[in-house]
Amino acid sequence: MAFLRRDELLFLVLWSSGYIGAKIGLPHAGTFTLLFYRYLLAIIIVAVVVTFLHGWRKPDFSTLLTGVFAHFVWLVAILKAFEFGIGAGAAALIAALQPILTGALAPFLLNERNTKLQWLGILTGLVGVVVFVNADSGNSNVALWVYSLPFIATASLTFITILERRRAFKAAGGADKNMPIFTALFWQVVVTSLLLLPFAAFVENFKANWVPEFVFSLFWLAVVTSICAYALMFRLIRLSPATRVSSLQYFIPPTTMIIAWLVFSEALSINGFAGLAITSFGFYFMHLGER
Repeated sequence: MAFLRRDELLFLVLWSSGYIGAKIGLPHAGTFTLLFYRYLLAIIIVAVVVTFLHGWRKPDFSTLLTGVFAHFVWLVAILKAFEFGIGAGAAALIAALQPILTGALAPFLLNERNTKLQWLGILTGLVGVVVFVNADSGNSNVALWVYSLPFIATASLTFITILERRRAFKAAGGADKNMPIFTALFWQVVVTSLLLLPFAAFVENFKANWVPEFVFSLFWLAVVTSICAYALMFRLIRLSPATRVSSLQYFIPPTTMIIAWLVFSEALSINGFAGLAITSFGFYFMHLGER
């Protein structure tokens, strides 16, 4: 898998581990409460990092908007979908529409045109995800409207990918200057915490079962996912074409499957490995198309 760079592989592991952290923490607190404590801890840690790096700057509107959609809307929508009964496979399949949506919008909004080989890679990756979630297709008695939640999550992440990529273009052209990643991340987690506060307070009354598993989940989600994975994602968006970054989402379901096997001893499926293989071919086609 040499066509995947080391930073992309690291992003896949860190981002996918967020699903595992959420699975550990959600039995002990409501969605809003878990997220609020997670981001409260993230604020403290990122503030220390920014102070150490002497990176303090005032936020702009675009940075705050990124916080709203990349953190609050994305996480609330996807976790509420799980809470209302959508299987992880079905949510992953809907999330896999992001590369297609990004690939369709990138030529118009970013002037990043995809070759036929890249489109072949995008569609092949989608086939890989379909194969992976095939076992989940028998799920469930979930109300139809609940399926709008992963669609909202997918649309929000697509919007942020394009927004941040446009900012990177402006910075490269000298029209703007990129805010340091950890500085931007600090303001993003602050605005996310403020949005979560009333829901955690008035809907869930901050109720949490402070057992060791919950504390571990908070630290994992705050440090590994909210800080490391998000910082790496924004770095990738600044350095790579938007469609390539979005297509990494194809690898999230099989990577999560492998991590769940290591952490929870969940059974590995043939569908999982077949989907991973097909997705890898798709990403390879994209890699060739870029070259």
